[in-house]
Amino acid sequence: RDEKMPAWIAGHIHAFEYLRGVPKTLVPDNLRTGVSKASFYEPIINSTYQEMADHYGSVVIPARVRHPQDKAAGENAVLNASRRIIAALRNHEMASFDDLRKQVAAALEQLNERDLTDGSGSRWQSYLREEKDYMLTLPASRYTLTEWRQAKVQVNAHIMVDKHYYSVPFEHIGESVDVRLTDQTIEIFIQNERIYTHKRASQSEKYKTVTDHMPPDKLFYTNWNKSRFLKWASDVGEATHAVVQSIFDRSAVEQHAYRSCFGIMGLAKKHREGQVEMACQYVLTISKQPTYSLIKNHLERATVTERRTGKQDRAAAPKGFVRGAAYFGGDE
Repeated sequence: RDEKMPAWIAGHIHAFEYLRGVPKTLVPDNLRTGVSKASFYEPIINSTYQEMADHYGSVVIPARVRHPQDKAAGENAVLNASRRIIAALRNHEMASFDDLRKQVAAALEQLNERDLTDGSGSRWQSYLREEKDYMLTLPASRYTLTEWRQAKVQVNAHIMVDKHYYSVPFEHIGESVDVRLTDQTIEIFIQNERIYTHKRASQSEKYKTVTDHMPPDKLFYTNWNKSRFLKWASDVGEATHAVVQSIFDRSAVEQHAYRSCFGIMGLAKKHREGQVEMACQYVLTISKQPTYSLIKNHLERATVTERRTGKQDRAAAPKGFVRGAAYFGGDE
């Protein structure tokens, strides 16, 4: 379908299963989903692609840059597929992508079962006779697509992955971690050691938190904790305190509220004194569940309005060098 990672890996898996075996060596072009950094001597293989190759027992040896002869047989197979499959189907109407896939599969079977002109049988028969015995055996389980990312453990002892938050043991706050994503799990690694595995959060779950990952209160006593956030909010004003208290009351775990509180503190630094308090007063009149986003949006609208009003006032103000009628000999 494309050369993005899911399609790239799926194409390999389907090819292995179609061939009923795995090549001992994989020779990809130097596209980003296969090779992170091209080099004749020490190429860096994409971590997901390398993991898939390891699962099947293959070795990845990328083709040299601008050397198509390294994959002459593969290029010829692509040419045959273009002529015998893609071109043959160009005038067919497809109701869906699945329909197209079925048509391509049928055309592929016809191509591979057609007798070659040299009398050696079909392409499939030649493969079984000449290559099949040299292929690696398929493993018992199909490779599960994974994706690797990096994340930083935030002050609330969580990392963010796809707009969901997953807890990490508090000892690692501030550290960078490697994250391995599958359809079902989120695995967190530090220096190649897995420190925890979460099940993927559902659409409705914003946080996946393990209580043991949260720091004891005493460790946060001299840093940021609920009491300190509420003290800061009280210094700003009653409405700000009410908003922060509401955020904590609605958080299943105290640390879940920290990001929102830090966000409100950032707004207080960005805007003039008293503006955040007035914004909190307004938000409390329109919502029983005040949030950082509501406060931020109100402040942005107020700022735009203030700028427009300022421009209008300046345009309407009398100009200092306007001459009266007397200057021109008339009456004022």
